[in-house]
Amino acid sequence: MLSDIKQLVVEQETDSIELLRRFVEIESFSHDKYGIDQLSEELKLTFSRFPLQVDHFQEEIYGNHLRFTMGNGERQITLLSHLDTVYPKGTLSTMPFKVEGNRIFGPGVYDMKASYVMMYHLFEFLEKDGLPDDTKLVWLCTSDEEIGSPTGRNIVYEEANKSKVILVLEPSADDGALKTARKGGGKFRIEVFGQSAHAGVNPHEGANAIEELAYQIVQIRELANESLGTTINTGEIKGGTLFNVVPDYAVAEVDVRVLNPMEVKRIETAFSSLQKYNPQTRLKVEGSIYRPPLVRSNQTGALFEMAKKQAFQLGMNLKEVTTGGGSDGNFAATTGKPVLDGLGVVGGFAHSPQEFLWKDSIAERTALLYGIITNLV
Repeated sequence: MLSDIKQLVVEQETDSIELLRRFVEIESFSHDKYGIDQLSEELKLTFSRFPLQVDHFQEEIYGNHLRFTMGNGERQITLLSHLDTVYPKGTLSTMPFKVEGNRIFGPGVYDMKASYVMMYHLFEFLEKDGLPDDTKLVWLCTSDEEIGSPTGRNIVYEEANKSKVILVLEPSADDGALKTARKGGGKFRIEVFGQSAHAGVNPHEGANAIEELAYQIVQIRELANESLGTTINTGEIKGGTLFNVVPDYAVAEVDVRVLNPMEVKRIETAFSSLQKYNPQTRLKVEGSIYRPPLVRSNQTGALFEMAKKQAFQLGMNLKEVTTGGGSDGNFAATTGKPVLDGLGVVGGFAHSPQEFLWKDSIAERTALLYGIITNLV
């Protein structure tokens, strides 16, 4: 009974919290290779008590990736976590790990270091129960998910291609809902080079880069298509030097989200085809849709329905959602394999000083994950 599994995790609550504290207090900002590699070493040490094969993927710039494998069969089930967080080193001084009632706070506690605690308990149960001879479980921890997985995505593709299903331990959506579809994400940079001049004496001899950039922002805003789930957000602009100088440079960073795969080509073509309004200026446009959308397939739908039945045993009315955020599940889904995302803990305020998880969700979500895994094997 899954309720028994949940109770066993509840009885280890003190150990779960201490494990989580250990992981959270090793800060692992995406651009801090040393911190991420420290966390990798701690995970390898912590999980060394289990009969796992551990593979280490060395990276020069970003943190190293980790892969834990249980079993030797050909039927592979892959679980995805990531090691990095959005919090720079030193965040712990203002955002310490703490437990207040049923809430646990700390940088990365919800997104997604609690998933390591879930996996610890899962391996405990699977070590006792055993896996079928034809099955193996692969837990992949990438180091750069929060910045688009520039190096981790290739390993995700490789493992997903070998898998029967991919289960993503990203935190849940509101009320514990799973994520069966995610938007793809893109980043574009628009630079304008103009000509400086005195704003009072000879403005006609200048070419205002900020005005040209403003024109371009209005144009790209029209690329959004709400009915297809495509959004455009100009999130950062810079330009100019002084108020009385015609600016010769301006730049904008633009976020794009797409739900429909057909939109990827349209958006990328539109950005690459931008035309300047002021002939005295010069445009430079860079960027792409770097994370493809995770499209809900019939296979994913069937996987969710199975998970919903497992959740019912725990008294949960599991729901599914589509979200605008991306994960490594987006890359895994391009292989055509079913991907179920949001299987991690329940909480809120990810990527903010208020990030937290509900303490009792550790046991509940571990039991749900165990039910899904045992049903799949």
